[in-house]
Amino acid sequence: MLLAIALTFVNWGLETLKFYTTIQRVQKLSYFTAYRGILYGNALNLILPASIGELTGRPLVLKEANRAQGSGVAYYVSIVQKVASPFVGLCFFALAAYMGFVNNKPFTLFGFSISIFLGIIVISIIDLLFWAYLFFKPKSILHLLEKIKFLENIFKKIEHALDFSNAVKWKLVAIGASRFFVFVTQYWILTFLFFNDFPHFEFYVLSGVYFLAQFVIPSLGVSDIMLRATLVSIVFENHIEGHIVQLLAINILIWIINVLIPSLFGFWLMRKKIV
Repeated sequence: MLLAIALTFVNWGLETLKFYTTIQRVQKLSYFTAYRGILYGNALNLILPASIGELTGRPLVLKEANRAQGSGVAYYVSIVQKVASPFVGLCFFALAAYMGFVNNKPFTLFGFSISIFLGIIVISIIDLLFWAYLFFKPKSILHLLEKIKFLENIFKKIEHALDFSNAVKWKLVAIGASRFFVFVTQYWILTFLFFNDFPHFEFYVLSGVYFLAQFVIPSLGVSDIMLRATLVSIVFENHIEGHIVQLLAINILIWIINVLIPSLFGFWLMRKKIV
């Protein structure tokens, strides 16, 4: 448990490194100020939908005049993970398929035979290609947004702030890929709390497949628990008998460690700043 908690600092430290690297073109910040911005974003993300908290919370550490650009950079940073996670997740899936860890049994829906894993692969590839295009070619969408007259100056400033070299962009993707490995490692480590004997390597690879599926399949608030239960039962099908509660408990612990606690700490820092 302590090791999983320690990896939370690594997780958000890597996310901070992405924000710190990109925000310098807007305003010079220290790494720890950028870390505080990440925690602000986490806090607001807990109460705002669709990751809006990242766009509104992270720029709070900037001067007011720079916050519009900061929101653009914060959104760009969020795209990094949408490129890195499907890419690394697909590598995990390829390894799982090669090792025979996944059971690609189709299920019937409305009279059609559908393969869950095939669906995940297709969605992941589409997801990866779409976000990769926006990540490597942000000017293509910004040029269109600049045609909105009253927002033209803002988007031109954002375009300038996002004018990174390909070397920097690949560095950001590498950081995002490292975060995915942190997620998987945390899940695998917490498995030791609930299981005395399990195939360690197979569980590690399947954890990567599970996080890929969870990342690319959208959920709607209250349905999230049901979605996670379904994904756990599919990915860990060969090991699920009598253990679904334990595997879901790991999910809840991951959420508490990675999301709830950092978000509450972010709220505390925001309150301290306001007071």
